[in-house]
Amino acid sequence: MSFIYPEALCFLLLVPLYILLHFYFERKKTKDIIPFGNLEILAESISKSKKIDLLKYTPLILKSIVLSLLILAISRPMSTIYIPMRDTKILLLMDTSISMEAGDIEPDRITAAKDAAKKFILDLPKGIQLGLGLFSGNVKMLINPTLDKLPTLNILDKLNARKLEPGTAIGDAILGGIEVLSLDNPTNKRSRNNFDKIIILITDGEANIGIDPVFAAAQAKVNNITIHSIGIGNPMGTIIRGGILTRLDEFTLKEITSLTGGYYFNAQDFQDMNKIYRKIKKTIKLIPQKTEVTFIPAICVFIILGIYQALRWSKFRFV
Repeated sequence: MSFIYPEALCFLLLVPLYILLHFYFERKKTKDIIPFGNLEILAESISKSKKIDLLKYTPLILKSIVLSLLILAISRPMSTIYIPMRDTKILLLMDTSISMEAGDIEPDRITAAKDAAKKFILDLPKGIQLGLGLFSGNVKMLINPTLDKLPTLNILDKLNARKLEPGTAIGDAILGGIEVLSLDNPTNKRSRNNFDKIIILITDGEANIGIDPVFAAAQAKVNNITIHSIGIGNPMGTIIRGGILTRLDEFTLKEITSLTGGYYFNAQDFQDMNKIYRKIKKTIKLIPQKTEVTFIPAICVFIILGIYQALRWSKFRFV
């Protein structure tokens, strides 16, 4: 912890001085008291005072703590906290091709994928811009990266097996993601290269339409975009409706991520997918930032003053 005005800490020397002055004047006050004429009353008074010695010094203790906290507040303490890199952008690209209806992950691939995605979104640190794109044979960039997570969560809630479409255009989805992530924020005049840009590609199939995914990944690298890909399902293949064999192309997905410095994961079940998202979250860069925490000693002062006043109103009254 550091302080904006560390010189003010010198006033902490006033605390022991205040305590010494308190005992000095208390002793002086005792000497000035007229001696008791009745020794029995005096003995009874001394006996009672010994039983409440701790309570007797409670005001001094509380006032000394308040004085110390006020001096700390005047010094304006600073603490280091870690926050996500400013202007971090994450774009989720979710495969909505027909093969996502396969049931090799309970209850089906699309449900498991969206549930894990929602958990990842809810656990994201504040300050990260999040967007969403869906792709099958067509690419739909539904939400540009924004600090508001609610629109993305609402779309994921409505996603189900009935809304799946034919085709898997992975390369086109990546190119669309590059365009979205490369857009400058109109409220930010800094270069787009200052953004930490991440694509999370969630797919279970082979690219069978559109641009070559590896070529698209090369374009992502040029634009300083990292791609993490998540392969959903069985690499050996699964039969879906119509007797079609859908097979996970792990080789291509690994090449995409390797080219951009990202990670490839294979999710065989929902539990594995949760582990994947936790690992991806750790790749988000955090930077230290000094933050003033004057409010902490200030709040403590109000609490202690409240305790002090409550004791004065209670049956343990003291001056």
